[in-house]
Amino acid sequence: MKRMRMHTAAAALAAALAAMTSPVAAQLAEGVAAIVNDTVISTFDVRQRANLLLVSAGIQSTPEMQQRARTQALRDLVDEHLQMQEAAHFEIEVTAEQINRRIADIARSNQTTVEGLTAQLAGDGVSISTLRSQIRADIAWQRLMGGMYGSRLRISEIDIRETQERIAANATRPQYQISEIFLPAESDVEFTEMEQGAMRLLQEMQRGAPFPLVARQFSQAPSAAQGGDIGWIAAPELAPELQPVAERLAPGQVSLPVRTPNGIYLIAMREKRAGAPPGATSLVRLRQLTAPAARESTLARAARRISGCDDLDAAIAGIDGATVIDLGQAAESDLAPQVRERIVGVANGSASRVQIDGEIASTFVVCGRETGGSGVPDRNEIEGRLREQELTMLSERYLRNLRREATIVTPRTQ
Repeated sequence: MKRMRMHTAAAALAAALAAMTSPVAAQLAEGVAAIVNDTVISTFDVRQRANLLLVSAGIQSTPEMQQRARTQALRDLVDEHLQMQEAAHFEIEVTAEQINRRIADIARSNQTTVEGLTAQLAGDGVSISTLRSQIRADIAWQRLMGGMYGSRLRISEIDIRETQERIAANATRPQYQISEIFLPAESDVEFTEMEQGAMRLLQEMQRGAPFPLVARQFSQAPSAAQGGDIGWIAAPELAPELQPVAERLAPGQVSLPVRTPNGIYLIAMREKRAGAPPGATSLVRLRQLTAPAARESTLARAARRISGCDDLDAAIAGIDGATVIDLGQAAESDLAPQVRERIVGVANGSASRVQIDGEIASTFVVCGRETGGSGVPDRNEIEGRLREQELTMLSERYLRNLRREATIVTPRTQ
């Protein structure tokens, strides 16, 4: 299969080079930037995407930044061709209407119309078709990954509970509100290249390019879609290499490039706050579900399905004699020892194990927990975070395998 792909790629290269001799083709492209299996990426495609990257990030188009943007653009286009080829294999189609809706959202976020956005891009030498191609690949890949992993992805209650416990345990540590730009690297050559690229991005931000726009276009972290925003995070949650850097940064400052085992980071410190003092009061909101002891197993099944306190009456509707008791909010230190013991490690929105006391079976549902005035995310939010992280990891692994198995030819350096 690999040898057949090489022949196909060679044929595609020959055909593409021949086509470049025509006047129309020469006007649109100067050569072949890469061949991905049997599809061609032209130098025109690379220049267009590089211009889109710079315009979207608010970066001045200097020769140095053009070179950096073209390197990034070629890498992105190769990945997108692989993604679109895989999506086609699974017969995933993206309609013009889906792309139009995404472009309309982008226009609204930039306080303009689709026509205005098209004109702005054209003024910077970027065709709207370049943006449409990027959006098409993004939608197709999201649908492929969602269809392949979405329904099968399971986040265990243990993972949710441990994550929430870790966040609560770190409530006494310094807290940082951080944005990030991450450039992945594996080999020594890539680390050097990414470190130099990060320095150029930093210089552009020092000239006025907004960090969120640069992160959205150049960062390879999942947070790129949010402009690099990772919200509030406790110091121990950061990579070890980033912790001393974050400690030294003042609000409003951006770090120099920081090397980690997986790549290069730039971090922007937006705000800092002290953690809660040791022994700070933890407030907890509880509801208790009770049922006759004979209904213990039925109550236990219902408790395992609980994911919040919005409709607990419905959760126990089929259990004879079951009741919901709202215990309100109290300092955890004021709770009876046996109650504290039962809710230790129970995530927000989850229920404790069912226990029998005499003729009554009961469970406690943790509706909310606050430590030192800083809210601990509820169960649904934690599950959402973990699902996103897991899906991102699976997506990156899948794409790495596609790269490894593909025939990628770069006739000349851009």
